[in-house]
Amino acid sequence: MTGEPDGPEDRLRRFATIWSRAVFPVTSTSLTRPELEQQLLPLARRLSDALKARSFDATEGQAVGAALVAAHCTDPEALSRTLDCVDAYLVLYCGEDGPQEALRTRSARLQHAMAAGFAGALRERTLAEQEAISQATLNARSAVAEALHASEARFRAVFEGAAIGIGIADLEGNILQVNGALLRMFGGSEQVVRGRKVPEWTHPEDAPQIRRLYKELVHGEREHYHVEKAFYRPDGTALWTNLTVSLLRDADGQPQYQLALMEDTTERRLLNLRLRYEATHDALTGLPNRTLFFERLEKALSGGKDQRFGLCYLDLDGFKTINDSLGHAAGDRLLVEVADRLQSCATAPGEMVARLGGDEFVALTTGPDTEREVDA
Repeated sequence: MTGEPDGPEDRLRRFATIWSRAVFPVTSTSLTRPELEQQLLPLARRLSDALKARSFDATEGQAVGAALVAAHCTDPEALSRTLDCVDAYLVLYCGEDGPQEALRTRSARLQHAMAAGFAGALRERTLAEQEAISQATLNARSAVAEALHASEARFRAVFEGAAIGIGIADLEGNILQVNGALLRMFGGSEQVVRGRKVPEWTHPEDAPQIRRLYKELVHGEREHYHVEKAFYRPDGTALWTNLTVSLLRDADGQPQYQLALMEDTTERRLLNLRLRYEATHDALTGLPNRTLFFERLEKALSGGKDQRFGLCYLDLDGFKTINDSLGHAAGDRLLVEVADRLQSCATAPGEMVARLGGDEFVALTTGPDTEREVDA
């Protein structure tokens, strides 16, 4: 032991170690935890350099977020743990003796850039996977048709070995066969899945045209259709899928069966919803932020001459004094309390309270009696 303080490289390696320990349990990789740490070390160095750079460069954070996807850290929990780790430890281990408030602001911006880069890379990866699945769907449809005409054994190999959910039903909607992947998606037994007819698999968020497309297919008016559709699992939870339904004809060309191919997109949809929420809500108070407020305001402004709305801008007098005397933690608690009280006054339909930034808030109401409601 020399008693000398750790150098910058030691602190950087310590940050990479903490990061790898946080994300390793939710990472789909064959690497060991130390091997994953070695992959994260260059990313940690990029974050450290971006934190201390003369000017902020969002592309660095975006590149790190995209690199997480390339390292198979695609689980939404991996992104969440990464952002928590950066928020808690980046400035601590890589900020050295710089101005802490400015570094924390830079760290927060890096986190937003990382989330954007992660989402973009995941979207590109998803599109590539969808293209591969679409091609696999066409291949599977052709293979299944040939198997039905030529060999039950060949059909069974494709049917049971497919990684996507496959179900076959007759034209009356009776489910005849389902593969293991589809059963796992619904989390039920084969009897539960086959006990319902296809028209019964409805969901309140189904697009209006889904029923029309289904009727056209079973009547032989179309060969296939592709939609995004939600289902209910037996436990009541929602399963979101990319659904392709194709018509299978007999040797004479007459409609005989319908073939459904399902890709589970539930986790990807939840991630997109989460990223959308984080992009439109204030991280401290949970209120809608400036982005969402102006979306609502633009909608109110474009509602026509008969559309009425009320707008109230307010801020806190003397808020800077509280920050200067009691500290920013006390100021943050005050902002949260004010936000809660304002939110409790805007619970009716057409009412919203948003935080524009700092101690600035705004209330928006729509409806025929907006002046009285804003005053209240």
